[in-house]
Amino acid sequence: MNDYSNYSVWLAKGGWIRVSARAIILNQGQERILIERSGGMQSAFANFIGGGVEVGETLQAAIERELNEETNAKVTRTQYLFVVENFFAHKSEIRHSLEHYFEVELDRGDIVPKNAGVEFTWIPIAELAAVDLRPLVVRESIIDGSYRRVGHLIIGDAGA
Repeated sequence: MNDYSNYSVWLAKGGWIRVSARAIILNQGQERILIERSGGMQSAFANFIGGGVEVGETLQAAIERELNEETNAKVTRTQYLFVVENFFAHKSEIRHSLEHYFEVELDRGDIVPKNAGVEFTWIPIAELAAVDLRPLVVRESIIDGSYRRVGHLIIGDAGA
């Protein structure tokens, strides 16, 4: 991992657009989704598994590397879905990220994290609206089924 792929470094320093690859992982019946919580299930919010793209790495290679680093599973299929362009304020400075989302299939359903302090949970899609899964715009597109049809989602305002 380098400074350009490290979320904490980017958040603290700013100054560049952070590019990441994220996974939307549904079970075989497509009625449950795998989510991640840093700090365990008491964490304030959940997110999608993935992380920063390293210089010289393709988006697909990044999502496969991230899942290999973070889980006990192997990727069996990926399909690029969309990009989320995110603008938000951090300590009164704007931060800008591009999160590329893939629909990912894994070789197993009993997913175990490789990193301490992280938990994975399968959540029924029917209960997803009650989960603070970020970014919320992606959560909503999964709930309404539009995530397979969108191409570019924008969160925030570049001029904020």
